[in-house]
Amino acid sequence: MQRPQQALILRRDDHKRDAIGAVFLGAISDEAQIRAAVARYLGPVVQVRSIQVEQAALRVEVECSRFPIESQNLARLGKSLAGRGRMRGAADTFAEALKLDPLNAEALKGRAGLHALAGEMTEAEDCWVRAGEIRGYDGEILRGLASVALSEDRRPTAIQYLEEALLVNPNDSESRAILDDLRRQIELRFRDGTAPPNRGSSPKE
Repeated sequence: MQRPQQALILRRDDHKRDAIGAVFLGAISDEAQIRAAVARYLGPVVQVRSIQVEQAALRVEVECSRFPIESQNLARLGKSLAGRGRMRGAADTFAEALKLDPLNAEALKGRAGLHALAGEMTEAEDCWVRAGEIRGYDGEILRGLASVALSEDRRPTAIQYLEEALLVNPNDSESRAILDDLRRQIELRFRDGTAPPNRGSSPKE
């Protein structure tokens, strides 16, 4: 078992509708209250060691009991099961992986994908955000968050996520294709005079 400390980055734009967002708005400013809000968000198995409040993010040092090797093995098994269409088995395996290591980003990404396939977009979004906070926002996470935004007709938000994915990896052909198609759709709507109103310009708005 390992208990190394790890830094999580909680971005303001991903927490506009919860208590973490209240920290950035200044509604929560007392250090103890900030710690309590972060602790509630992360859950009882993760211990908060320190919090640094920045303009666009909280840098949170945490630790918890972890069995990373065993957890990663289960995450790989879960992905294999999902790839073979065994969704119930995959879900159970990802859950076990997260019991062994609550900071297993791959298990969270796998669980997010299952939620998305089931149409549970709020749950998928939460898992993708947590995975990004743990290990950084890669193309897979950002494309997933873009898909959530599109399911809620928040096209500007989806575009922002896809643009971020291309900043992370300019060679991300999948994000490029989705973004180009989305921009073409918007352009056609404007030409036809049927463009929808702007429903948000930043993540999780």
